[in-house]
Amino acid sequence: MQQIVEIVVPVFAMIALGYGVARSGYLSASAGDGIADFVFKVAVPLLLFRSLSQPDPAVSSGVLGALPFLVSYFLGIAVAWIVAMVLVAQVFGRGLRASVIGGVAASFSNLVLLGIPLIERAFGAAGLQILFTLIAVHLITMMSTSTLLMEYAARHDGTTKSDFSPLKILRRVMTNLAVNPIVIGIVCGLVFRWTGAPMPSLAATTIEAVAQTTAPLALFALGMGLIKYGIAGNVVPAGLITGLSLVVQPFVVFALGVWVLDLPPLTLQVAVLAAACPTGVNAYLFATYFGTAQGLATNAIVLALLGSVVTLPLWLAVLV
Repeated sequence: MQQIVEIVVPVFAMIALGYGVARSGYLSASAGDGIADFVFKVAVPLLLFRSLSQPDPAVSSGVLGALPFLVSYFLGIAVAWIVAMVLVAQVFGRGLRASVIGGVAASFSNLVLLGIPLIERAFGAAGLQILFTLIAVHLITMMSTSTLLMEYAARHDGTTKSDFSPLKILRRVMTNLAVNPIVIGIVCGLVFRWTGAPMPSLAATTIEAVAQTTAPLALFALGMGLIKYGIAGNVVPAGLITGLSLVVQPFVVFALGVWVLDLPPLTLQVAVLAAACPTGVNAYLFATYFGTAQGLATNAIVLALLGSVVTLPLWLAVLV
């Protein structure tokens, strides 16, 4: 129990500090946006570059068996996503666009702002190596799938009249991903690793200094960002989506990893804890971009983060 407390409490304390600073007005909302931009555009890409360009031989074995690991994780996503879409459409009578937002909110875990610091505290560098494998695939897969489904749903609901062209949509998504700082950090790290070139000491020191800011600033930015969201309507569907995100998805990953795919212990721990991370901001971004279910998305984000205060320690108790 002491180990779990030492992992979880500092994480949520930093989130609470960010929220308190933003709520009090001590730092402005624009300051929070700036910190979040720094995390996404500078700190996380450099952390990925550092970890992938010069992997520690002691932890390189952690990425073995990546395919079963990814299969278990994405099957967990599929279950949560499909059930959420059915609930929103059939039980609550919302349109297809809203049901897709429900699926995104139930399955798109916050692997960057919360996952990275949490996995680092719980499982160290070895855990991060495995998480970065997931992030590389997760970002591309989830952005492509979410965009395709939302574009199709917009045409199904009659809000968009143009023809549905998966190739054009995927081309646009791939173009956006090509300039995504996280993707650039991953690609540059792998390319540098492939060259086998030594890292100049001055560059290594600078990158290390920036990379070390990732965890605290990510959590602080996450806390500051919470002032944008609130609870207003949609509480019941958002509560059910939260249950899918925090309980069902990680349980499916755990069950597959233990009883079907026999994942190595550390790989299983990272997969389940990553799946148990609450909903990220992407659900709100999609809802805002397509002009639908913003209340559902914001409620799911807030409820999932609050609920994870309870569920993350419970999953850690199962895993460690």
